[in-house]
Amino acid sequence: QSGEELWRCGGLNSHNDPFFRVVPSPVAADGMVIACAPKREPVFGIRDGGKGTVTDSRIAWSFKDYPSDCVTPLYYKGKLFVLDGDKQMMTCLDPRTGEKKWEGSMGVREIFRASPTGADGKIYCVSERGTAVVLSAGDEFKVLATIPMGEEPVRASVAAAEGHLFIRTAQNLYCIGKK
Repeated sequence: QSGEELWRCGGLNSHNDPFFRVVPSPVAADGMVIACAPKREPVFGIRDGGKGTVTDSRIAWSFKDYPSDCVTPLYYKGKLFVLDGDKQMMTCLDPRTGEKKWEGSMGVREIFRASPTGADGKIYCVSERGTAVVLSAGDEFKVLATIPMGEEPVRASVAAAEGHLFIRTAQNLYCIGKK
């Protein structure tokens, strides 16, 4: 209400590099704040709350295997999905503990910069080259579809609204759904 700072958490720039930048947005997930450090540094699960600097007291877990540099993680259906857009790997984590539920390759050797979108029990991703990849948001890794659209570059995340998907490429805006 007042704009007063409640707490802060450091650790996203372990090298104290003045050129580090944080691209992904933080994600609120089941009492946690998920924050991605840049340039192959970990994803952190930070327990919400506290006062002042909480770096030493509120970091619950970190994930280093396939972290996100540019892509904002997706919290959907109680699960946290982290896409390593450079290595084309998706990992499903428990947002409270950081426990890995599954991980798998997106199946295309293309860079992903757009963030994943959750809708209808699925995860929708699109690569910079314009290949859409649809994954199951279930309890095991499964690629449901791979659709090369042939339009690049694509950096916008897929949007979902009222049973339709919207995909913006450099040339067009597509609406996919039933009429």
